[in-house]
Amino acid sequence: MADYAGAVAAMRARYEAGFNAAPSSFQNEDPPQTPWPPQGQPWCYFEVVETLRRKRGVGTPGNQTWLITGNIFVHVFVPKGYGAAHLALAGQAGDLFKDATFYNAEPGACVRCWGENGEGPTVQGGDSASDDGNWFGLVVVIPFQFFFIG
Repeated sequence: MADYAGAVAAMRARYEAGFNAAPSSFQNEDPPQTPWPPQGQPWCYFEVVETLRRKRGVGTPGNQTWLITGNIFVHVFVPKGYGAAHLALAGQAGDLFKDATFYNAEPGACVRCWGENGEGPTVQGGDSASDDGNWFGLVVVIPFQFFFIG
């Protein structure tokens, strides 16, 4: 049965399969290498945050359509002075999810990567991203909708 944990796993799998331009770390996991962050090269942090859960359709109890909305965040970090390459990395990460539909093998379940009003991925921020001033960071925000029967 499709659930939120499975939807998040599908988002991560899509990211890992399609993005290899920089090493990435993930929520509640040890860093993928030592030292971390990698010195002198870009890196990313991937996370998924639910913002709303609500009943979306009618049906008998246990057979109703539910909708979870939220955001996939890909935080992009580059060494200070790295230049505009961080924008290319952000674009690659956003393009993986732009207008995408997946995790839809079961009837009534799917992840759609756009907001309820058609919003797509955006690149936000862009400032010093560390206390020591050695990193510059921005975030790619990808709205998603996850529909499921519950």
